[in-house]
Amino acid sequence: MPANKLPFDYRHNAGVYLSSLVTSQGSFDIQEDIVINGEFRGEVKTTGFCEISENGLVTGDIDARMITILGSIDGTCRAKDNIDVKKSAKVKGHLIAPAISIESGAQIDARCKQPSSPQRMS
Repeated sequence: MPANKLPFDYRHNAGVYLSSLVTSQGSFDIQEDIVINGEFRGEVKTTGFCEISENGLVTGDIDARMITILGSIDGTCRAKDNIDVKKSAKVKGHLIAPAISIESGAQIDARCKQPSSPQRMS
């Protein structure tokens, strides 16, 4: 089993799943989990989790409860709980969350901020 797969793969049960075949522009303001495995330009606001998968390329801002980055983002990531940056990630911009973890090997050109209290969802 690949290291990034769980026995029960939650990605396919997300409320919104953008496949690697998708190039999209716009905004999401939802209460569902979202997985971005394609190219997306715009803004994501969700009360759930947001994952940028290995093939994901995001230009824009993300505001979510939890954010996991395996692909690339150029923008601001703001999480109420935590941001998890995996070794395959490329991040440019800002990371803002009470807890931020960055695996060795991740390419980071970002400013990190850890507020003492959880972030308020806008």
